[in-house]
Amino acid sequence: MSNKVNDKSAAVEAMEADWDKIDALVGGTKTMRAAGEKFLPKFPGESQKSYDYRLKTSTLYNALGRTVENMAAKPFAEQITYADIDKVAEEWLPNIDLCGNNLTVFAHSVFTEALAKGLTHILVDLPPTIDKDGNRKYVTQADEKQAGLRPYLVHIKPRQVLGWRSTKGENGVEVLDMLRLMECVEEPDGDFGTVMVEQIRVLTPGTWATYRKGRDAQKDEWVEHDSGVTSFENIPLVTFYTKRTGFMTAVPPLLDMADKNVEHWQSSSDQRSILHVARVPILAISGVTDDDTIEIGAKTFLRLPTGAKAEYVEHTGAAIEAGRNDIKDLEDQMRAMGAELLVASEVASTATQNNIENGDAKCQLQRMTQGLEDTLDNALDLMHQPMRMEYKGTLDVFDDFASDMIIATAGPFVIALVQLVNNGLMSKEDAFNEMQRYGILNPDLVWKDVQSRISLEPPMFEVPMPKPDPVDAE
Repeated sequence: MSNKVNDKSAAVEAMEADWDKIDALVGGTKTMRAAGEKFLPKFPGESQKSYDYRLKTSTLYNALGRTVENMAAKPFAEQITYADIDKVAEEWLPNIDLCGNNLTVFAHSVFTEALAKGLTHILVDLPPTIDKDGNRKYVTQADEKQAGLRPYLVHIKPRQVLGWRSTKGENGVEVLDMLRLMECVEEPDGDFGTVMVEQIRVLTPGTWATYRKGRDAQKDEWVEHDSGVTSFENIPLVTFYTKRTGFMTAVPPLLDMADKNVEHWQSSSDQRSILHVARVPILAISGVTDDDTIEIGAKTFLRLPTGAKAEYVEHTGAAIEAGRNDIKDLEDQMRAMGAELLVASEVASTATQNNIENGDAKCQLQRMTQGLEDTLDNALDLMHQPMRMEYKGTLDVFDDFASDMIIATAGPFVIALVQLVNNGLMSKEDAFNEMQRYGILNPDLVWKDVQSRISLEPPMFEVPMPKPDPVDAE
């Protein structure tokens, strides 16, 4: 149970175990090497020197990092658009975080973090407009605008959240009652320098407080640094989930892929070690005592006592091929896992076929994108609260991944149809009609015309069907 302001809640600590794995993989070879035995255990009996060399020469096949990067970029192939939005919000969008980032750039950062971790947060912040006594510092909105005060968005990453408390509202919806955040603020240091200071911000409905480490005897204790009241009715935080497990909790949607990527990291390290051993044959000598002098070199010959024997012992190579196949299988599995984000599936319905025909089936990436739209709309709505204004308008984040979905699903689907035809379980015409229905073939093609054209073509040698290799899945 948390009794100190800097204690992490049990829910946060549980999620951090998954985040450690994700961060190490996304960081690439450098962070995986830094993790050491956490993801690359030592062999039984392996010396520390040998292990250090093996770790230093291991290289990560960063399937997870590339998948997160590629998939997170798809919703932002086009700028975020909006309709019927109010003028005030429209003025905020080009610099939504007061750091020079427009809404599209800000949202891409949010989406990337949530795709990797399972969730992330957006905090609506505003410079203090109310003093400790509850009096407004500025009389009118015009005064606030003249002073350059306006709400802005802050991306709160999952690791910044230390803990929270929540309550059930009158409508049964769970809302935050207290939130603790770790943050870093820049402050002047001397005449010309600056220093980054860690502080914990504690938010409750209508109030805020910051805590910093004490000085001298209390240097290890966090003491209150500042406090005040806010212009918000509730804690102005919006959470974006990509795989929610509960209120303020989630699991990374690509966690299974991360496990496979760690397995690949370990297997490729084993493979490189085997290759190193196999490339260097070992000279085995029998019938020689310790007192015998033996010269070995390119310009010398081997002198052995009578009855002694020397021969090179080489690796058979069987383990090398087994290791290569294991690595290849893992890479294929990771490609398929990445492509699953683009595979359309039903949404709370057993009539999957009807969903597909009516265009209701959505892939995971589309559902995440629509969740992002709702999150951004909610954040903009909160930005209007201290301005005593009503948010009007809707945002639209690009989610037309139809071509990507076809690429991700067409290969396995076509292979399945060909197998049904070859096994006599489906006619060629029916398979043709199915591929038209799913958008793989041009809907304007007519089977009889196609069949006629095929009959006029010269015979061709059979080309083996390649295995599907979805794009952007690495």
